Amino acid sequence: MKTRIKTLAAALALAAVPALAAHADYPDRPIKLVVPHGPGGVADTVSRIFADALARELKQPVIVENKAGASTMIGADYVAKAAPDGYTLLMASVTTLSINPFLYPNITYDPKRDFAPVSMVAALPFYLMASPTLGVKTVKDLVALAKSRPGQLNYSSPGSGTSPHLVGALFASMTGVDTQHVPYKSTASAEVDLNAGRIHFAFTGSGMAPIRSGRVIGLGVTSGERVASMPELPTLKEQGLDLEATVWNGVVAPAGTSPEIVAKLAAAFARIARSPDVKEKVQAHGGITVGNTPAEFKRLIDTEAARWEKVIKEASITVQ
Repeated sequence: MKTRIKTLAAALALAAVPALAAHADYPDRPIKLVVPHGPGGVADTVSRIFADALARELKQPVIVENKAGASTMIGADYVAKAAPDGYTLLMASVTTLSINPFLYPNITYDPKRDFAPVSMVAALPFYLMASPTLGVKTVKDLVALAKSRPGQLNYSSPGSGTSPHLVGALFASMTGVDTQHVPYKSTASAEVDLNAGRIHFAFTGSGMAPIRSGRVIGLGVTSGERVASMPELPTLKEQGLDLEATVWNGVVAPAGTSPEIVAKLAAAFARIARSPDVKEKVQAHGGITVGNTPAEFKRLIDTEAARWEKVIKEASITVQ
């Protein structure tokens, strides 16, 4: 009997060798990083910064593939159905993992069931911008004006249910103002209307350029600390409004990806996030780098999901 047990144990040990070896050799071919946004935007640019750095870390090409559309759901669905071998990854966002499930009843993926969190990589704050025609200079000015004109001020976003829309709804709830949401299909056209006064204010992740140009008035930023590349702009917290929110991005793999591969990727992203070169590049776009563990990233996803579910329900936000 003892001989049989020893023989079985030896057989199991030998059977495990190929799997361990496969994980040790990972990656041995190019990795695909799916970006669920169109090319050229901030999310795409930050994704490519990390993809280039990951290629250097792992000594394998990392190919960025844009699969935009349906509020990031096209790219997310594609990766959810990919082989769990570590060679297809998703650059997910707060929208993908913590907002969409509460807006779309027929969503084709489940953030908790279909993905293995790897690491959060970057966070970009929202810039609160006001039209130059409004005559406000601070957050308190905007709140006072909105309260004096209930229901008359409006704010833009890239669409119903997007994170700028939700932050605008959260702002209204926290300050007690009555404002109107105006969804746009184009950020550029919304900015034109903001400059002209047809839109009164907006929260956006790409506010540095219009604020610096003087086309809009920068009132504040929603990060916990001032943005290094725009230190003159105060946070909302500094101005008495405890509103902190970011557009965060993080990498997930298909569910079932081996813990060894997930751990190897997470360690690589942690090193990348600490790299001065990568930090500088991301800061140039108004963001900060973040490299955390899979467990920490999962907690963030869950915490943010609870937060935005509450905002969506209280503001009765729906999408068409």
